[in-house]
Amino acid sequence: MVMANIHSKYVDFNFVLRGLNFIVACLVISRFYEVRSNEYIDQETIVLGVLLSLQTHIALQLERKRRDPFVILLSFTTILYFSLRLFTLTLYPYSVVFLRYSYGPKDSNYALIFIIIANCFLYAGFRFVKFSRNMAIDAQNWKAKSPSRVIMLMVVSLVYSYFSGIYWTPEELPRIVGFVGIFVSPPIILLMALSYLILFRKSLERKSAVIIVLLIGLEIVAHTLAGSRSGIVTLVQNIMLAVLAISSCIRFKRTYFILGCALAPIVLTLLISTFAISTFNRANKDGASTIGLGRAVQLAGEASSELGANSGMDLVLPPIFDRAGFFDYSAEIIAHRDIYSQVFNLSTYARSIIDNLLTPGFDVYDQPKLSNALQFVYDDLGAPSKELVTEIYQSDQFGIYGEFYALFGYASLPLFFLVAFLLKRLYARIRRDEPFVLAMMRVIVLSVFVKIIDSYGMDWTIIETVPLVTAIFLYTFLFRSRRIVPVRVEHHRLGAALQA
Repeated sequence: MVMANIHSKYVDFNFVLRGLNFIVACLVISRFYEVRSNEYIDQETIVLGVLLSLQTHIALQLERKRRDPFVILLSFTTILYFSLRLFTLTLYPYSVVFLRYSYGPKDSNYALIFIIIANCFLYAGFRFVKFSRNMAIDAQNWKAKSPSRVIMLMVVSLVYSYFSGIYWTPEELPRIVGFVGIFVSPPIILLMALSYLILFRKSLERKSAVIIVLLIGLEIVAHTLAGSRSGIVTLVQNIMLAVLAISSCIRFKRTYFILGCALAPIVLTLLISTFAISTFNRANKDGASTIGLGRAVQLAGEASSELGANSGMDLVLPPIFDRAGFFDYSAEIIAHRDIYSQVFNLSTYARSIIDNLLTPGFDVYDQPKLSNALQFVYDDLGAPSKELVTEIYQSDQFGIYGEFYALFGYASLPLFFLVAFLLKRLYARIRRDEPFVLAMMRVIVLSVFVKIIDSYGMDWTIIETVPLVTAIFLYTFLFRSRRIVPVRVEHHRLGAALQA
């Protein structure tokens, strides 16, 4: 099967993930004798890490026979942010999260055991639901109708998000403007535009396609300059969501795969550079909550100079590995569930949803999102306050494993099955005639799943999903398409008319 993938015209993403998983497993094994003095993991952790890779391999092997976008997304996250993190912890035992409270190898091992068991419930939930038909969306007889409207909406979104500071400071921004801005934020609009581009790529005018691609690239640059470190990663994730929703699997030409492997060092260098620049900009906002475009560009230049002067990988890589270590966040919460219990409770979720979603313009409880509230515990800042969050903003990533364990411990395991089962069942039952609406409804479900896996809190997921769902129905008239009559049908009609 491996040789078939190598010599075939197309390369399946499943094949790529299996190869990457094998490489990561080998890297983890290679560090077996190097962890005896590591303060966060030990040899038992290495064994458990190999078991996690084996579990991922089995899941991907089964996915080859029964295509499942959820398994692809879960495997992708597990390989890059959990399995790989075990290897990077052996290279640089550095973790900001592990410094909050006492933490050792036993905590990592306990967390890994829970994660492996929880994954069994997730994969079982996916396996329990079967697709009764080919899930690929056929847009062959549909053509994009209004690309200029899509482009205009993208421009409005970018101008609002990155240039509205010209007219208002964050403190002066009218509440109604801030509320409306939720529905024109780039994460929503650009995800829709990207899906529109992929779905109608064969019928979209070349000029319109180029403009959409350029605007997406512009957003990534602006996003990075503004201090966000997830611009390129978010783009890759959104491409995966859109392609999986439209085609049910990800395949690319063998030549593109070879080219991608050749360019991998350049891409990695770009990722490291953007991370360093965005981190530098974020740390040098001079106390401001936002940063002007000119100041951002100036800081980017300073960051590039500093990175060039201090380009030692021992300085640059540890913070990157730390930020990409989703395992750390989940494991730390699992290890200190009793300490965080004051935040992880159902009443806190309810207050957060009320204050951050249902009452725009005013607060009832002064309750920040759980992701913002966690710092009040480990920094001993007193009762969580939404008002104080604006001054000491910090968002913590729990992951589904940390969040569910913090809520219910091992009793949460059935919830993993339930989440997987319900989301896939909903995905399988979606029916729409218009291909773009069908694609976006699937993207929503896949996006919710990714947000839950990478969880910043279920309240955060709900708060982000509601505007996305609303925007899709609100802007459907801008993302129009029309059905086209196949040429063979036209020839048939013409022949029938001549005979008459």
